[in-house]
Amino acid sequence: MSKGKSICSVLKTIRKQVADANGIKYEPRVCHYQGDCLGTCPACEAEVRYLEQQLNMRRQLGKAVAIVGISAGLAALTGCNSASKVAKENDAVMANTEHVLKTGEVVVDEKHPMPATAEKVFGIVEQMPMFRGGDRGLKAFLAENIRYPSECVLKGIEGRVILNMIIERDGSVSHIEVKKGVHPLLDEEAVRVASLMPKWMPGKQMGTAVRVNFTLPVSFSLK
Repeated sequence: MSKGKSICSVLKTIRKQVADANGIKYEPRVCHYQGDCLGTCPACEAEVRYLEQQLNMRRQLGKAVAIVGISAGLAALTGCNSASKVAKENDAVMANTEHVLKTGEVVVDEKHPMPATAEKVFGIVEQMPMFRGGDRGLKAFLAENIRYPSECVLKGIEGRVILNMIIERDGSVSHIEVKKGVHPLLDEEAVRVASLMPKWMPGKQMGTAVRVNFTLPVSFSLK
């Protein structure tokens, strides 16, 4: 593989890592550019602009932006530039510490600081969130509140909608999203029912209630 192609491939991988770290849907395109691609082709530039827009949206919503190191972040957001240029930009960022505060892999704008523990969303914690009444109570709640869309009943549409949501520190449910849908009407009903849920027993880490990302399957069956 030529040097240019190798650089492009590595930086596509980095951009993928940055996207995954921030929950951004992104799949690098196969580069069909003839010659040494240094990331300046339209396809690479489009990928960079897309990630920039998604990360900016997270910042505007007050969310922390996770990166895979300073150099990786620069490479992901500035395209596949030469190694020397990335190194110079990296040095500039490290020297200009009054504008950016780095805590682990989370970069936070000092003008809008966020408490790391309070705002962080955990994937797995020592004590996972639990619906009051346990799994049996959760199934009973869903069965009692789900209203099967008549159109789906007539067409025999069934399946399992996978929801992604956050159980907040007070046990409330927020940021409900469809991770895997079945049909727009079933997806909408699953989100509606999830939004009606009473407060859960929140997840805890080291004895402290924390925000936890939670995946909830909602089954629709006509049997």
